[in-house]
Amino acid sequence: MKSISIIIPIYNVENYLAQCLDSIYSQLTLTMEVILVNDGSKDNSLAICQEYLKKYPETILIDKKNGGLSDARNAGTEKATGKYVFYLDSDDWLVPNTLQQLYEFAEKNQCEVVQGNFYYAYNDYLLFDDRFIKENQSPFVLNKNEAMKELIKNEYIKNFAWGKLILTSIAKKYPFKKGVFFEDAYWKHHIIHETNRYGVLPIPVCYYRQREGSISGNFSIRNLDLLKGYEERIEFIQENYPPYTSLMKD
Repeated sequence: MKSISIIIPIYNVENYLAQCLDSIYSQLTLTMEVILVNDGSKDNSLAICQEYLKKYPETILIDKKNGGLSDARNAGTEKATGKYVFYLDSDDWLVPNTLQQLYEFAEKNQCEVVQGNFYYAYNDYLLFDDRFIKENQSPFVLNKNEAMKELIKNEYIKNFAWGKLILTSIAKKYPFKKGVFFEDAYWKHHIIHETNRYGVLPIPVCYYRQREGSISGNFSIRNLDLLKGYEERIEFIQENYPPYTSLMKD
């Protein structure tokens, strides 16, 4: 079995893709695989993927019709053979030498999920959010209830699928909801519900590129999907974690 399946959904990111992929291939071990999912790109993204496919035997390339981010992640997850999956968006990139640290912590502490922190990467500066966890803080492990509470508080555990190791058997059990924006809001609480040990490494593991006009950066009709996702989460919390229901309404 591979140790990690790194899944990258790709759509029209020719200007950013090489930086993303170089950051991955520079820290691969022999037991990792990289699953590139070209989701119907209309630019040169597919050609770039094909070049990396030639160079690196650890690469699996899926070329499919455009179906959106959730569909692309699901396609990659279906192909994954690693013990853990690691999602990375194709306009973001990894901090050097971090995948091995996540993996070693997961194995040593028997964690189903291990997350790292990240930099907000703007055009001319980086921002590290250390309001809740300091970079030099010691790693720690949360149980299921503690992790769910932290997700609801939305401080250092957030909805993001990327930037963390997730046990592949759990990821395969909960595919991303198709046809919605902010799909992570429909998904993350289910992952935590399956988790007995949730590891937290304060170190930054990736650079989260901030682009003008990005989905997450502007309010629009798309944000109604986010509200619907939180409505579903409230129902889930009411049913499975009733003491935390009041936190959802704060």
